[in-house]
Amino acid sequence: MTSDATNSRTANKIPADKQMFLAVIDDLKPADELDKCATPRLSTSGKQVQEDPIYFKSGANIVASLKIDTARITDRQLEIWGWCAGEIQLQLLCNGQPLKQIITHNLRPDVAETLKWAEPEKGFGFTLKAMALRTRRNQYTLQIQYKDGQKIRSFQHPLDLEKVVSLGEISSGVVHAIGHLEVAAASHLIQETIVVGWVINEAYVTVWLESENGDKHLFNNALRIFRQDVFDAYAHSFGHDAREGGFMLLIHGILPGEKIRLMAMSGDESIVLGIIECARLEATSIACARWLLGIATPLSQMQKRMPLIDGPIIDAFLRYEQQGWTELSLQIRQFGKPAVNPYVSVIVPLYGRIDFVEHQLIEFCHDAWFIENAELIYILDDPKLTDIFPALAEQLYRLYRLSFKWVWGGVNRGFSGANNLGASQATGKHLLFLNSDAFPQQPGWLQQLLSVLDDHPEIGAVGPRLVFADGSIQHASMEFMRREELGIWINHHPCMGLDPTLDPAHHLTLVPAITGACLAIRRSDFDRIGGWDTGYLIGDFEDSDLCLKLHAEGLKIAYLPTVQLTHLERQSFKLLGQDDFRTRVTIYNAVRHQNRWQHLIEGLADNHG
Repeated sequence: MTSDATNSRTANKIPADKQMFLAVIDDLKPADELDKCATPRLSTSGKQVQEDPIYFKSGANIVASLKIDTARITDRQLEIWGWCAGEIQLQLLCNGQPLKQIITHNLRPDVAETLKWAEPEKGFGFTLKAMALRTRRNQYTLQIQYKDGQKIRSFQHPLDLEKVVSLGEISSGVVHAIGHLEVAAASHLIQETIVVGWVINEAYVTVWLESENGDKHLFNNALRIFRQDVFDAYAHSFGHDAREGGFMLLIHGILPGEKIRLMAMSGDESIVLGIIECARLEATSIACARWLLGIATPLSQMQKRMPLIDGPIIDAFLRYEQQGWTELSLQIRQFGKPAVNPYVSVIVPLYGRIDFVEHQLIEFCHDAWFIENAELIYILDDPKLTDIFPALAEQLYRLYRLSFKWVWGGVNRGFSGANNLGASQATGKHLLFLNSDAFPQQPGWLQQLLSVLDDHPEIGAVGPRLVFADGSIQHASMEFMRREELGIWINHHPCMGLDPTLDPAHHLTLVPAITGACLAIRRSDFDRIGGWDTGYLIGDFEDSDLCLKLHAEGLKIAYLPTVQLTHLERQSFKLLGQDDFRTRVTIYNAVRHQNRWQHLIEGLADNHG
């Protein structure tokens, strides 16, 4: 079997972050010296056969790679699923002798994305099948050959195959059910378990998952997924029933270390199709989300998957983490005389970078209205800043003599959590939420924004125009746009990248939503709607969620283009084309957002279409 998608000139371009956890094989030795090579053992044992891919190197270049996802044996047949890239040939051996085998190929876009290699027409994925010999004490070995320049290098790996029993016999064509459990993970913290695998059964066969104590979990709430590898392997036996063989199922009450069985029943006969032991889920919401969203699912099905699988798990982790926030002690430092009954509290979260703080202070201290009426609060939301920011803050106060305070909440709370923490420390009649990389272009900007709230009681929030450093528009309000191919509504920034003279809005304009990078709101309205929602991941959709909360209270959202700030945010955001995790986080947040507000979103989209 050969894949010609790569060569020695391109195969070494593996992202550095991917190489950290991959087993890389240098200058493989012949099969009789294999025990001297540090290679991962291929073993099924009810789990993934090979946890990490193997990369084959020629000098400094990676010329090929291989990963076996699943290997199993029934009474009649041995089957291996996986993927490989580069010029690789696989041969299954039994007791050292080659077996007659069939290899089919399928596309694996997830592999192409990870490797950053162009996928050949036949695909990186493969399914290898061979008839199992009936003799006892068979030793099955996978022989792997790859091309290193003009040399052919070869080694062998023994396969420790766990026998899997299926209903019926594949060779006779009388197949009733077959399946496999690939992943199961649970958490003591939230007692939710995710199970991933595949199962195909005929209509009169019932399949379910069963815990060690005998609790049954049917597939009624499972997400069924098209799996090309499973379809290619079993379409000849099951026909259309093999199209959605893959599944993801969320079940409750199973803990790490417990075993789950995949069961099937035909008539009075029940049988075990597979067994797996539950691993432990990652212990934080972000780490868990990164692991969950790494489980391959077509992007078009993510909007269906999120409420069934990812949402309940991530929400449970977020609730668990946020319950502890109230018990954390706050660190607060005030520089200068605190404002008495300030007209507005300006809240600025800090994460990652703090060098922009001085640039903001330069602008603020040249604004007489700001100095007289504003309370300035910086919220540290990054534990890496707690050692360096206090000294910098003291230096900046001595230099600019502008009163401000900073607050550290003891833990990273995210955009919404940091803003809520800032609001809890604020004393102003109004609140202005501002990003640390946003800078006013002229004095009096804040007074103009707040006058909108004072003069228009029907308006709940107002924001200015934001421009990039080159002067082009970054934000001139937000609207809701439907992405039909993904089944989601996203936030769209009209006029982004245009010259401000092309902005169709010249005066105060009612809009569907505005960005949270600079947003003014009355304190009373903020408290009435419950503040920022902390259920989103990594800074998406919180601002439009806040605007929709105000819409739900009968208030309007306004955009004031006569006030302009510079915002150093990246100049383009594309839902697709970013790293895979970021794309899936955006889809996750979009699904949560529209499930909460779909009726309002559709109405606002129609009115502003």
